Amino acid sequence: MDAFLKLLIYLIMGLIAYIYVGYPLILAFLGLFAARRRGSGGDQLPTVALIVSAHNEERIIREKIENCLKLDYPRNKLKIVVSSDGSEDGTNGIVREYEGRGVVLKAFDRREGKSAILNKTVLGMDEDILVFSDANAFYKEDALLRLVGNFDVEETGCVVGRLVYMDNKSYVGQGESLYWRYEGLLNRLESRLGSVLVATGTIMAIRRKLFRPVMKDVANDFQLPAEIASQGYAVVYEPAAIALERSTYFFREEFSRKRRIVVRGLTGYSHLRYNFGGGLRQFQFISRKLLRWCVGVALPVVYAASIFLLDEPFILVFFILQNIFYIFALIGAILRRGHVRTKIFFIPFYFVMVNGAAMAAIFTFLSGGRLSSWEKAETTRNVEENSFVEPVLKVIEGRKKISSPVEKYERIT
Repeated sequence: MDAFLKLLIYLIMGLIAYIYVGYPLILAFLGLFAARRRGSGGDQLPTVALIVSAHNEERIIREKIENCLKLDYPRNKLKIVVSSDGSEDGTNGIVREYEGRGVVLKAFDRREGKSAILNKTVLGMDEDILVFSDANAFYKEDALLRLVGNFDVEETGCVVGRLVYMDNKSYVGQGESLYWRYEGLLNRLESRLGSVLVATGTIMAIRRKLFRPVMKDVANDFQLPAEIASQGYAVVYEPAAIALERSTYFFREEFSRKRRIVVRGLTGYSHLRYNFGGGLRQFQFISRKLLRWCVGVALPVVYAASIFLLDEPFILVFFILQNIFYIFALIGAILRRGHVRTKIFFIPFYFVMVNGAAMAAIFTFLSGGRLSSWEKAETTRNVEENSFVEPVLKVIEGRKKISSPVEKYERIT
């Protein structure tokens, strides 16, 4: 029994090492042999439909539209479409104010979920490129040009932009920033292979001819890259195409959001596993997503197994380190609303929170739970909207530096 428990602990430790270190190293190695994609060199910009998904966004939709209108892309080749999913506030009225400036409102009276309204919104469109965004994501002025430039390569079917979180004052915000930096690294490595696994729903572009109806309980940024890859096209990452967004503030909302993402990811794979884009993408999904989601289940298993092997010196030290890590996570949870800003606490807190959400999602999925409605996470912008919107717009327009998160953003761009 002791030998089995010891083997179990070592296997789980090896699994975690593979997920966070081994997989990126394998991608880097494979990238050494990837063929370099070459563009056509054409100077004709394609027509673009920028689709903004919205539900009860009256606090921020005006600023989003203004941001879209200031994008550096020829106006005669850009259509801005706001797809309103059963909004009951003033969202639709605000959008209608811009109809004279070429903004199109597609309002749906009954809330149907993001996937359903996107399917209806795309019907009848004849633009070359579709770009998907959300109302709370603000684009850097050259974001569209950066995205679209990748379509000079004929084999490119989908381009994934880069999401930058502006607020890292909260523990959730700091955790999200760290998470997206790691995701950005994986995207770069996968992009060399022309096979970025998943997109960022706030900034993603595809060739319109490759669009397929999105299933109601599957996220469009999960399904579309998979189906485009299955058609033989490349899915690439463009880190210079930047969308700015404010991170979630409330722990319970971030927990729910992560749980929802994992449930929809598992649901999506269950539907698409035979049409996922080939063996490489199957390997990517297992390594980047499925195994990482299973860490939430593995952590309590390895902790419980350690209790029975405390007479082993190495296991005893490992058990003590686990307790220290979880104590730090607990301290991080207690201090998350305060003014303590240290990675010693927020990294354990965020790691435990994310893996707890993944574990809850697995149980939800296995019990038959499915999530098709579109819910946005609460952020500080919902508490004090103007404290977010105006500074972000000033950063994008280059008028003002604000706080350390923005200075950091300016350094990386």
